[in-house]
Amino acid sequence: MIKKAFLARWGLIFCIASLTGCASVAAPPTSTSSTPPTAVTEGTGSNVAPTPNTVTASTENTNLPTAEPVQALGPETDGQYDSLWDVIRTGYSMNHYYNNPRVQVFVNQFSHDSSFVDNAAIQAVPYMYTIVSMIQQRNLPTELALLPIVESSYHPNARSYCGALGIWQLMPAAAKRFNAENNYWFNGRKSVTDSTGAALDYLKYLYNYFNGDWYLALAAYNAGEGTVQKAQRYNAARGLPTDFWDLRLPEATENYVPQLLALAIIINDPSRYGISLPSIPNRALVAPAALPQQMSLSQAAKFAGIDESELKALNPGLTRNVTPPASKGSYDINLPVDKISTFEENCAANPTVTGLEQYTLATSREKSYGTYRIQAGDTLYTASQFTGASVATLKRYNHLKGDTVHPGEVLRYPIDHTAAYTYVTYHVRRGDTISSIAAHFHVSEFNLMQWNHLNSRSTLKVGERLVIRQKLSY
Repeated sequence: MIKKAFLARWGLIFCIASLTGCASVAAPPTSTSSTPPTAVTEGTGSNVAPTPNTVTASTENTNLPTAEPVQALGPETDGQYDSLWDVIRTGYSMNHYYNNPRVQVFVNQFSHDSSFVDNAAIQAVPYMYTIVSMIQQRNLPTELALLPIVESSYHPNARSYCGALGIWQLMPAAAKRFNAENNYWFNGRKSVTDSTGAALDYLKYLYNYFNGDWYLALAAYNAGEGTVQKAQRYNAARGLPTDFWDLRLPEATENYVPQLLALAIIINDPSRYGISLPSIPNRALVAPAALPQQMSLSQAAKFAGIDESELKALNPGLTRNVTPPASKGSYDINLPVDKISTFEENCAANPTVTGLEQYTLATSREKSYGTYRIQAGDTLYTASQFTGASVATLKRYNHLKGDTVHPGEVLRYPIDHTAAYTYVTYHVRRGDTISSIAAHFHVSEFNLMQWNHLNSRSTLKVGERLVIRQKLSY
């Protein structure tokens, strides 16, 4: 999480930006029609009305505006808008299915729990311009800039219980497949730039794979191509439609696409939904600065005149307390644009100052260890999914020669100090509700349901194991 001082300093920039023109930009026109556009299944050319048979949606707020899709714009839009939110709205190109009950469930949920969208939008501030620029370079829909809100609330250090990591929640195989670098010094899944490039390339591949259907592509990004294809084959064999809205998919995936569409609807007119978005100017707030040599992150922060925690927040891909050595290639370091010249001047004036003499001591404190108690039915593989450590790592750290583990056995696993969150388990007790558990752990009901593939209609069973994300403290 970015430090309060960092947000306070940048908040002044956002306020100035809004006073100098952001507020005067006319938002793209919003349709007030109560009739949604005809649902066209991209790639098949067939008109298929959405049939949400698995969700009972609230009928509240039926007079809210319909979000009309517009054509996606390319990089040439840069500079035409003062507000980055206007760039995003104008770049919408998906049908948002406003009147679909499965979408309305999340429009209502996000607007009633506005803190979820508010907090994610604030967290996105330093990264959003870079992500929108990369989306435009690929001529993709700008709705995709909202996908990290669904995936991680824009937290680069977010790690799921199954091992997905970063704002795009990439799994190791997908990151490797789409060239997100990973080595001892650098984790591309946590790097905003590297992970965004990999995620967008993966999404573009899926879009082409599913014949130009973004809803199937998004479902496959969440559940995998094989899962979506299997559901399509099941429907096709029974003469049923094979578009996203008619497929039988995992519950988390069935909710995934509606969540994104609901966010797009809300971002299109946030004031109507009680959402207060931070003002983000349509220009880079963070930019890369060339590193003249390897140096400690504390020294780089001193040269830039910023707090070390701020520098780490802007460079989540750096997994050590120092930058990578020259032997690992050329690396830049992300800094606030108004600090780059200060950094470059101090580097030039102090060419022999690196701060590396403290590195040996720092690395000795860099790792700590967590424990995981084996539950009935667990295997090393399920323990690996929960802890984020590989099976080989679990065996090595616990001196296991075979693959057998027993209930009650406690396994140690390494925790990286650069990770911001860990996951704990909770066994449902008599009288527990989603609301009471969320309040006990100081998390939102939405997050609790998302982490455990639940919805508002789910019934908790006594003894059921829930996974809950908690912030690490050292």
